[in-house]
Amino acid sequence: MAKYEALRPSGRRPLLVLGISDVVALEDEAAVKVEVKHVSAWGRWARDVAVPVDAQAVISALGEHFDIVWASEWGHNAHTAFSEALGLPAEPWPFLPVQFDKLAAIRAYARGLPWVWIDGDVVDLHPQAPEFGEGIVVRVDPGVGLSGLDVDALVDRVRGLPGAGGGA
Repeated sequence: MAKYEALRPSGRRPLLVLGISDVVALEDEAAVKVEVKHVSAWGRWARDVAVPVDAQAVISALGEHFDIVWASEWGHNAHTAFSEALGLPAEPWPFLPVQFDKLAAIRAYARGLPWVWIDGDVVDLHPQAPEFGEGIVVRVDPGVGLSGLDVDALVDRVRGLPGAGGGA
């Protein structure tokens, strides 16, 4: 069996690398309004998850500016499982087959493209990770997830990254 390799990004827009736990699926006590969604991948398993009520709108807004790729423990199940709950496009977004050392995988995948990595607190980095020249790490509050994200402010920050060309 061939090893999975994520589909290359278009190169026309910055990358947005999206985690699931604490970002879309809140696992701690929520500090925002959530809806419990029943998610499943190909009917092989099912799970109820708490999703911020505005997660679909935030992801839709992000999709207007970025090529989105998953990087989470949900792996190849991420898009299929959350497709209905988040109103995702029919064509699955690529995923990075990585659970640890995500930063190295993101940088290798981006190959110089500007990127944003939105995730919960992970062991890869110090919680107050700085900008990395070509990318920005966004740590979400595990009780808020994507609800705490200011998409316009993020797009403005990305426009200042090398290689962004003022567009995001």
